[in-house]
Amino acid sequence: MVASDIRARVKLSIDADTQSVFDAWTDPALMERWLFKSPDNKLSARADPRVGGAYSITEQAAGRVITHDGIYTIVDPPTRLAFSLVVPQHFAGVAHIDIQIRQVGSGSRLDFMARGAGPDDAQQIWEGMLSIS
Repeated sequence: MVASDIRARVKLSIDADTQSVFDAWTDPALMERWLFKSPDNKLSARADPRVGGAYSITEQAAGRVITHDGIYTIVDPPTRLAFSLVVPQHFAGVAHIDIQIRQVGSGSRLDFMARGAGPDDAQQIWEGMLSIS
């Protein structure tokens, strides 16, 4: 990986155990509450969290349908998750997301990295999305 390949990097302390944080990324009902959520959209998520399994989040807002799809490449609950991300309505190519979660006291530390394809403002987008989770 080349440093210039990194689109976003976020480190975040979360007041939840590692399993709860992991589940927020892999449980469709939880994903719909925050992942790609905005005040104006409706989300529908599906997930098969296993290596080679797929996930899909369909976003509906202002008459538009935006798809967020990918394949899980690492699934090691509750501490590690990696997956591809394709959002053709927002950027060309494939982004690669890598998440590490570790227990810190009664909470967790989330280390998030997005690399590869993505919008120019990926850092701001992920910071905003992760700050509300």
